[in-house]
Amino acid sequence: MTGFAFRKNMVFNWSGVNFRIERAHENGDILLERTGDGAMSVRTREDLLKDYREGKIVAVAHVEIGATPAIRSFSRPLCDLSATVQHEAARRRHYLQRICSAGNVVFTKTRLWPLILLAAAEINDAQPPSTTTIYRWHRRYCRDKDSRALIPRTDLRGPRAIRQGERVLQLASDAIDEACKASPMASGQGIYTRLITKIDAENRFLAEKGQLKAPSLRTVYRMLLRIDAFDRTVLREGKIEAEKKFAIVKAGVKTSQILERVEIDHTPLDLFLIDERSKLPLGRPTLTVVIDHYSRMLLGFHLSFGNPSTAAVMGALRHAILPKGTLHNVIPELAPKHDWVCYGRPDVMVVDNGMEFHGNDLDSVAYDLGIRIQFCPKHQPRFKGVVERYLGTCNRFFAHQLPGTSLSRWHLRGDYDPLKHAVLTLSEFHQLFQKWVLDVYAQTIHRGTRETPWARWHQGLQRREPELPESANALEQRIGLVEERTLRADGILLHGIQYSGDTLGPMLRTFGPGTKVRVLFNPEDLGEIRVWGPNSPDPVSVLALDQTYARDLTSLQNKLIRAAVREKGASQQDAGALYVAKQSIVSAVETLMDSRKQKDRRRAAEIIGSSTSKSAGAETSTMFQGMQCDGNDSPSPVNLPPRKFAKIDAPPPSYSFFRPKNKPTEEPRK
Repeated sequence: MTGFAFRKNMVFNWSGVNFRIERAHENGDILLERTGDGAMSVRTREDLLKDYREGKIVAVAHVEIGATPAIRSFSRPLCDLSATVQHEAARRRHYLQRICSAGNVVFTKTRLWPLILLAAAEINDAQPPSTTTIYRWHRRYCRDKDSRALIPRTDLRGPRAIRQGERVLQLASDAIDEACKASPMASGQGIYTRLITKIDAENRFLAEKGQLKAPSLRTVYRMLLRIDAFDRTVLREGKIEAEKKFAIVKAGVKTSQILERVEIDHTPLDLFLIDERSKLPLGRPTLTVVIDHYSRMLLGFHLSFGNPSTAAVMGALRHAILPKGTLHNVIPELAPKHDWVCYGRPDVMVVDNGMEFHGNDLDSVAYDLGIRIQFCPKHQPRFKGVVERYLGTCNRFFAHQLPGTSLSRWHLRGDYDPLKHAVLTLSEFHQLFQKWVLDVYAQTIHRGTRETPWARWHQGLQRREPELPESANALEQRIGLVEERTLRADGILLHGIQYSGDTLGPMLRTFGPGTKVRVLFNPEDLGEIRVWGPNSPDPVSVLALDQTYARDLTSLQNKLIRAAVREKGASQQDAGALYVAKQSIVSAVETLMDSRKQKDRRRAAEIIGSSTSKSAGAETSTMFQGMQCDGNDSPSPVNLPPRKFAKIDAPPPSYSFFRPKNKPTEEPRK
């Protein structure tokens, strides 16, 4: 390699500027010439050595004007070379060392040839190099002052420039683009066929002397090898996927305390669950999780059979903020050994750009609770990599180990049928999942933090005490879906349900009828809403007038019931029609539960509202408590799918788990 020394005419780069040593004095002063403009300056030897230690000075190989640029020595470690090249480098070095050890070198055939034969005999070389070759090796070695100059540069052999003309290269680029757009698995043979077709079409309009010469198939393959890996990925998978694959991974976000940053996301679990009554598979539930970035501890989750929604986010956020109570042990022998001690209001909530995260509902809740929402860039899941990795861990190390797992890809199942092996109900899975979270995941050393999430959370508790809303009721007053309604003398109408009570009196007298108010409701229970008046510091709770109908009713159930009433032609305010439609939903759900198609059973679980806050079997009876049908009315068909309910033309059978416990005190209005 090129060395650095304080000698005359030494050229070096100093902080980006080239200098030449004009003279080195005995007192340590160095006279320098700036090669760019010839300016002269004096520097001390100590200053130059100090900057050399700091890496500011780099020696520059001196190249005479008009001289042929020298071939750069091989700079990689010698072990990266092939055995043949290493043997040739050692052979050349042996000849030079043997000749130089004989004294002053005189490069004549009479002087060198005996030395060459002697060196060849020592290594049994049957074909010794000529004197001219020895001279060329010696000159290269003296120029670079480095034995690496003797390494043969076989990697530079052969032409480097493309011999095809500019027009052929343009047609080849077009053929590659078209082939990859048609299919990501485009082959070289297919690209070659497109290229030949384009060249033939071009040659029809060219003179005989200007005809384009078609390259061979092998040349096309060499063209493809010249394409960078990033560009190949862009052609086959798109620019977004290429940027994900080739992005430089840097140090992620750093947090110093618990609840400083939480991340939220959804995933379909790779597991089929069954109905508690019929024991038939319902489908794969959707898991929504809230995880603490600092400790990697799971703060809360929500599990349901519906698609990702704002309601699922609200449920997971409510579970994360509130202290966890004692879990009802469906399987007593598998009760968690550790308590779930995580709770508290986070500072920042990191989400992606799903529709459920955009809207006034989540913005309003975050504003009321003092939580800042941070959105990740589109198609950049690495900005919330903690929750993405956690969801993958849940599937790989938990769901994939349970009977009924669907695995991550269908082709991995082989002969395994997850529907036949599904044995867990939603409530059983709820308990197993909490036990895995608390007793397995939380007690395992995390590779990123090098500590267990359990220990890291308790360490964080020593520096920060989790903060809760002023009361659990205050949290319920601020978490839920939000809509705007008009205040009237008869109360508030929300989704076809009338809400009224004495709590609305002061607001009505202050602002008058027609005032726009903010209404917050729980989509899993429409029996009660909370209403904010203009400039009101706190909301007021308002109950539905018909508690028998609205209590424990979900938004989806109410939507289906109202659709059935409209189809029948009855008024939405007709209580009798609502009860008949409600009974129709019961019969519809029962029909779906007994369906042979798994997608129908999943639809039934979604209608029932099966989630971690409601198990799939027990809540079905409470969902329709107090229901009564007039014997003269028949349930109206519900369009859930139409083919499943076209046969419902008689009162549904009486099932024990659907039997009403309390009858309405009043007869349904006609």
